[in-house]
Amino acid sequence: SRLEVAFPAEPLLAISEQRKSGLILCKEFHAEFAGPGAVVGSLVEPHYRAVIAIGSPQLVPVKSPEDRHKAYGRRIQWGRWLQKIVESPEPTLRAERLLSGFEEFFGRQVVISLPSEVLAMLVGVFPSTIDTVRAQHWHLGKSGNTAFLPSSDQLKVTTIKLNQTLQETTEVPLLTTATISEIQRTYAVLRSA
Repeated sequence: SRLEVAFPAEPLLAISEQRKSGLILCKEFHAEFAGPGAVVGSLVEPHYRAVIAIGSPQLVPVKSPEDRHKAYGRRIQWGRWLQKIVESPEPTLRAERLLSGFEEFFGRQVVISLPSEVLAMLVGVFPSTIDTVRAQHWHLGKSGNTAFLPSSDQLKVTTIKLNQTLQETTEVPLLTTATISEIQRTYAVLRSA
């Protein structure tokens, strides 16, 4: 006997693998990273407090069961990447590994431009730990001085709205100095538009 699975009528989306891009999905008490190939917008996920686009992620519909399996597998791979970082009991080491991994994938300007509070939510550290590691790693000075760096045009607060035929996104540039509360307010305004 063959098991048949009925998929929801709403489209399932994945981040295109054609670009170095991704989404930071800010949830109530933590954040997750979904990189190229990863599924996003599943009906089983809780609502996001905010979504931050890195690069220009293109969302593509996932239709076949094989594509769904692959997209969920990619999401799990990105989650395992973060899990390996979080397993370290030393907060400074977690921050260093996250910053190094993001720098390798996206480049230094993007990593410097991401708000400390957002990065901290990804690996369970205080924003001040991110600031300290950035200052040591990139010799930014004691205060971090990230407020005076130009914001990266690759970072945006964005929404993912699904309708019957296509996905629509609305986005606003992300300021380096933005707090999670400010990002959340911007996200709420975008969602209500």
